[in-house]
Amino acid sequence: MKIFEKFKNFAESLKKTKEGLSEKINSVFGSAKLGTIELDKIEEALILSDISYQTASEIIEGVKKRILKFKELTPDILKSALKEEIYFKIAKDFPEIKANGEKNIFIIVGVNGVGKTTTIGKLGKYYTDRGKKVIIAACDTFRAAAKEQLEVWGERTGLEVVSGKENQDPASVAHDAVQKFKERDFNLLLIDTAGRLHNKKHLMEELSKIKRVASKSNGREPDEVLLVIDAGLGQNSIVQAEQFKALTDITGVIITKLDGSAKGGIIIDIIHKINLPVRFIGTGESSDKISEFSPQIFVDNLF
Repeated sequence: MKIFEKFKNFAESLKKTKEGLSEKINSVFGSAKLGTIELDKIEEALILSDISYQTASEIIEGVKKRILKFKELTPDILKSALKEEIYFKIAKDFPEIKANGEKNIFIIVGVNGVGKTTTIGKLGKYYTDRGKKVIIAACDTFRAAAKEQLEVWGERTGLEVVSGKENQDPASVAHDAVQKFKERDFNLLLIDTAGRLHNKKHLMEELSKIKRVASKSNGREPDEVLLVIDAGLGQNSIVQAEQFKALTDITGVIITKLDGSAKGGIIIDIIHKINLPVRFIGTGESSDKISEFSPQIFVDNLF
């Protein structure tokens, strides 16, 4: 598959972020000669795209170092330096997502309303399309219609869903799903969890219990614990990511609703500030609207 086709949905999902950031930055490039005032305006444009003040300041300081060698600063030179510095901030050498084994387990976490259940359905289809046999554990036994929502996704995408009764212990559902996963020829188990408010201790303890039970039932730790966050929440999503990371071993992030938000700048903070890899981007409503994340595609489509 050509790289353009592979990341087409991702590139298109950045449209609103690109329009907002490019409009602000391109307005800076009105004069042939540029200086400190223009750099301050670019920093402001980055912050308005929901990049934190700290990260935006670091980017500008990096740009200043990159342009020192030029006697005269032009818009093209400045734009190139900006792209290089942002790429430098997000092109970290994270390990690849652990989805290439014969048996892999992912636990999916996040607060209510971020699109977690929909994301699990999309992930199931994504890996099914790549030759994996996927099973889903519906461990959110408390939210009304959570089980039914996943079962609809299962029917739509041809995935098997293991679910329990209303208010059943979520860890027991995880245990049953792991047993079925081990006994049959499934390659990937996706464990849904209740939408947790990161400041609710008992809910976080429940998440820890699900993880312990899954680990014991499978004989090893889950391969990934992926946090789903909503791009539209901007810096509030960064706060969620920081708090979840402090409470459990998050291995990566999935960003939803990027296509409807101009706040794609949070991607930079997630990677640079929180030091978590962005694994996938939700790029729309339908089951195929999910894409792997690419630092290069991201930077190329910001301007």
